[in-house]
Amino acid sequence: MTKPTIALLLGALASPLAAQVPAPLTEMVRRVFASNEFSARQRFGPVAWIEQGAAYLAVEGPEIVRYQTATGARTVYVSAGQLTPAGQKDPIEIEEYTVSDNGRQVLIFTNSARVWRQNTRGDFWVLDRQTGALKKLGGPNAPASTLMYAKLAPGGDRAAYVRQGDIYVERLGDGQVTKLTSGSDSLHVNGMTDWVYEEEFGLRDAFRWSPDGTKIAYWRFDMTGV
Repeated sequence: MTKPTIALLLGALASPLAAQVPAPLTEMVRRVFASNEFSARQRFGPVAWIEQGAAYLAVEGPEIVRYQTATGARTVYVSAGQLTPAGQKDPIEIEEYTVSDNGRQVLIFTNSARVWRQNTRGDFWVLDRQTGALKKLGGPNAPASTLMYAKLAPGGDRAAYVRQGDIYVERLGDGQVTKLTSGSDSLHVNGMTDWVYEEEFGLRDAFRWSPDGTKIAYWRFDMTGV
């Protein structure tokens, strides 16, 4: 239920007609829709299956934890300390995450901003669970909250993302960034969809790595006349 709808409902209960509504019902509506009494106080998820279903991951506060499917045994998969950038005291907030096929790299989406309807633009960080290295994608001069739809290559050695309507690939080992497409402007974009596709079909992300990590398939949108 949207905030305007809730406000309208509560406003109606405060009108003279509300005198005909039993007080317990009025209080019930207030408790359900205008208070935080029944809100979820602990976040669960997003959840990711790993190890071919033998375990799954979930976000709990500033950490990602692993649960053994068969036994429910819980271990910390990524700690808050591992997600704290050098020189900072707080870990980055986990909005979304993906894990490489080998489980070594964890890609974190954070500091997001709204594009059309969803927060699809933000910052992406990659944690190497083996070395503990935490790296922000985009290169040293990338403005905050400008990357979209970052994906790890199947081998976990590179990441691809969209920035300002073009697709880039970044090598995780040395940070080398390669621009793959060109020609983006207010009417032409690569690797992302236009407003209409998000509105009508729920499609936003428009590129994919090939299974062997040697190619990227993508859509290019021409919005002339839309």
